[in-house]
Amino acid sequence: MPRPALRETVDCDVCIVGGGFTGLWTAFFLKEAEPALDIRVVEAKYSGYGASGRADGFVTPTVGKDIQALVEKFGTRRALEATQAVGRSILEIGRFTRRNKVDAEYEANDYLMVATDPAQVRRLEHDRALAERIGGVAPGILSRAESQAVVGSPAVQASMRVGGALVNPFKLTRGLARVLRDQGVTIYDNTPCLDVERSVRSTVVTPGGRVTADKVVLATNVHMDSFPAFRNKVVPIWTYAMVSEPLTDAQLARVPWAGREGLVEAKSLLTCARFTHDNRIMFAGGPAPYYFGRDRRQRNMNREQVYAEIHREFLRFFPMWRDVEFTYAYGGTADVVRDYAPHFGTIGNGIYYGYGYCGNGIAMTHLGGKVLRDLVLGKDSDYTRLLVVDNEDRKPPAAYPPEPLLYIGSRVVTRLMDWKDSRA
Repeated sequence: MPRPALRETVDCDVCIVGGGFTGLWTAFFLKEAEPALDIRVVEAKYSGYGASGRADGFVTPTVGKDIQALVEKFGTRRALEATQAVGRSILEIGRFTRRNKVDAEYEANDYLMVATDPAQVRRLEHDRALAERIGGVAPGILSRAESQAVVGSPAVQASMRVGGALVNPFKLTRGLARVLRDQGVTIYDNTPCLDVERSVRSTVVTPGGRVTADKVVLATNVHMDSFPAFRNKVVPIWTYAMVSEPLTDAQLARVPWAGREGLVEAKSLLTCARFTHDNRIMFAGGPAPYYFGRDRRQRNMNREQVYAEIHREFLRFFPMWRDVEFTYAYGGTADVVRDYAPHFGTIGNGIYYGYGYCGNGIAMTHLGGKVLRDLVLGKDSDYTRLLVVDNEDRKPPAAYPPEPLLYIGSRVVTRLMDWKDSRA
């Protein structure tokens, strides 16, 4: 159930704006490191309402969306440090759920990056070479027959196994919020942040009250552009998914998929599929549109043509499941930045931030919570030296242009991605 909204003026050590994964993990790691801290979280709706709770549930060792660009800018050693750190978060999330009895349906099943045409096969080969370059373990590329023995889709021509896990993201956010309350962290639901008044001690202004704090963490995902320092730094890209009724034993028997791995197509605007804990099929992908004027209204979930395209993609992968009924459909926004990589740092006056996951945030937000913990506590650590932290060597992302150039540019970029994917 949602927690009560803020209805008074309060004073605390740390105020976190945003009750998604970034804000909740930051609160968790801060409270774990300094139990005496008075930490308050203000959330516009409730934990799990936004992008964190609507994620597709793939817990992947992903740093943004363009690791090659990070390798070219920061070098192989620093890129390896970041990928290893986020890889450890995959295991630690599993341990967190077990230790705190959070029923988040965590399954350490890995996922399969699959190719459905020659261009995507070349992309797998490129990704494997990049993994070797940065010093990681380079998985082998499976043949068509080997791949279809893992996931029995006739569309798959080759694949590569990648370490990872699957989780119910909504249950994870709700469980994490419960653990925080048990730790003594105060969470105010239905408490949107209207403004942050900057001074020696900043004040978070909400409709029903104010929170004055020594430190403030801004963790609002696609809503970061509500704050002047981040105006035009984030674009809300919509993603969509469909979920079926539980498959019958007869339906399950038609497709070899014994390991229950996640499936991700090797292209920029990816298609992905997975089993839920109760053997439903979640299938996502197809278009990832930007709507004019940064439109984040919930009415954008009602896009019948988008779901029709997703269903066509589903049948391309699994024609033998033509009788599977999809009874749930939903959409949400991902925060995309110009350099396709996460950013953490401070804008001064004790105000810190974390955003820019580009749709790959479940493991990265866990790592980001550690980064923000150490930034807030003023620690020089392995986490604050990661390449995702903004400093003199790494600047915040460039701003996007205003409308209508932003809308036109988004259409051009989508077409460019499709063209690049076809020529990989």
